[in-house]
Amino acid sequence: MTAGTSTLPLPPAPGAGSREVASALLWTTQPVAIAVAANSVPPLLQATVATSSALLLLWLWTRWHNVPVLAQDDSLGPGTLLGLLFSARLGLLYLAISEISAPLAMVLTFGALVALHAGRALVQRGRVGVSLAAIVLAAAAVLLGLLLANGWGAFWALAAGLLWSREALLARHPHLAHCGGEKIMFYQLIGAAVTLPVASVVAGDNWLLEPSRAGLVSLGVQILVGGLALPLLWFAPGAAQRPRPLAALALVAPLATLALQTWIVGWPGPLVGAACLLLTAAAWLTTRRG
Repeated sequence: MTAGTSTLPLPPAPGAGSREVASALLWTTQPVAIAVAANSVPPLLQATVATSSALLLLWLWTRWHNVPVLAQDDSLGPGTLLGLLFSARLGLLYLAISEISAPLAMVLTFGALVALHAGRALVQRGRVGVSLAAIVLAAAAVLLGLLLANGWGAFWALAAGLLWSREALLARHPHLAHCGGEKIMFYQLIGAAVTLPVASVVAGDNWLLEPSRAGLVSLGVQILVGGLALPLLWFAPGAAQRPRPLAALALVAPLATLALQTWIVGWPGPLVGAACLLLTAAAWLTTRRG
């Protein structure tokens, strides 16, 4: 969920460590949980419940471990912007997954991220062959995803990817470099907890709905994974390490989401599988050196 101002959001690295892979696999439970809950809970209401509950859980965790997330420093400005970007990206992703399948949403969201990274690598590092191949594969995955998706969901997913790229760059702002992972997550969840309820009301969500049992379980997964598990696994204490999980996530998320959705919901079709494979190949190329 994070990266920096001068460092690309998907940095070239020979591979991701076990911690990043574990967090990426854990994260992929969330898109499928959103899709399952969408049958009985509106997407923006889901996002509101999940982020507000996760914020409370994270605050309790920081109190228990004496992490000074509320200490005043120079991080308030960029932290507030980070929270707004996170909120917009998360809201768009919830909307996208409620309209198209979770694997397709992952293809389009991470397709935008991978293509942007490969383009920056081409300009800044001159990795012509690898970067062009990554761009072509990511573009092919996105095009196939657009052909398979219906309605506005595809565009919400692409917009979420573009916002995630900007969010990733901002999270390594010099004024955020000294922040630990808990404080970064705190800024993100505060932004979401403030803005998403308003967006849900404006969208006309019925807050008196009675979610199904599957919807309640799915909301619980989103709360626990987003509020507790990811901060513990994901965030390194220093800003220099924050881009790495996003690289692992782009590499793992498409196929992992496809596998999890197939197990829980059903097989979305061979073309969706092909799009996930194309994007995984593109993401793998972005981790190659030279």
